[in-house]
Amino acid sequence: MAGRNSEAPGRRRAKRWAAAFLLATLLSALAVWQGLQLRQQFRRDAWLRLELAQRVQPARTSARCSPERAQGEPPLRLLILGQSNAGNHGPRPAGAEAAPPLQMQAGEQCILAHDPLPGASGDGGSIWSRLPARLKETPAGSGVQRSPQIALLALQSTTLDDWSRPSSPLNQALQQELRSLRAAAWTPDLVLWQQGEADALSGTSAGDYIRGWTRLLAQLQAEGVQAPVLLARSTHCQRDAAQGDTNQRFVAQAGTIREAIQRLTQQHSQLRLGPDTDTLVASTQRRDGCHFSGQGLDAAALLWSEAIAATLQPARP
Repeated sequence: MAGRNSEAPGRRRAKRWAAAFLLATLLSALAVWQGLQLRQQFRRDAWLRLELAQRVQPARTSARCSPERAQGEPPLRLLILGQSNAGNHGPRPAGAEAAPPLQMQAGEQCILAHDPLPGASGDGGSIWSRLPARLKETPAGSGVQRSPQIALLALQSTTLDDWSRPSSPLNQALQQELRSLRAAAWTPDLVLWQQGEADALSGTSAGDYIRGWTRLLAQLQAEGVQAPVLLARSTHCQRDAAQGDTNQRFVAQAGTIREAIQRLTQQHSQLRLGPDTDTLVASTQRRDGCHFSGQGLDAAALLWSEAIAATLQPARP
């Protein structure tokens, strides 16, 4: 009896030591994981700062916008945000095919700009230089004769977390842009969002995408943006059709982001469904399976013009 009683405390001490060792191991693993996450975020933020610094800047010789006529229609002010397909990553039309200059708000100045447009990554063509002509051609947009005037912030390969995380350099650049626009008394009539491919590629869950946009919407509202936000269904990015299994998984993940966008528009009245640019998948519309070709840019501009026109149509009694 005495021997058995003397062994019990030893077993209890061994169990306590084992539990303490397990806890220490778990805490150590957690610390390593957190360290890796911080390191990855540090590298991501360093890349974002580099990409932001390499965006197209306004030319010193940029012409200023003409003063608005006292009796004329005010410009249609569009704040445009997103990743590469919102930027200058399409081909530029040559010579006589080039679109007329686009009115752009750059800080406190309204300038006239051609592709590649200031404020975005890439050195090619954009959807937005084609938008003025498409708006005038849109049957549903017969009442949209106002000339668009845009403010643009677009960066290739950016995720929603890059846009919505307060410590992200991109989020800080967005906050600075919003403050500059407010200081210039430039209030958007609409916000256009062309993004989603990076989150589909990285495997973002629907819940995380919804939480990210809810956070971003609160930030926009805090800076006085009350305009409708049109969310494009923009998730298509398949560079190699031969990668069957990989593409199947990507299609499923793209569907997750599309579902999240649909749910967001049901949860927040300020968020609206924009164009479905995922319908533009023909080889003539995508130059590399992801970025728009010239035909793709034209088609995307038409889809955006229809979405804008539908949003601006007066409500029917």
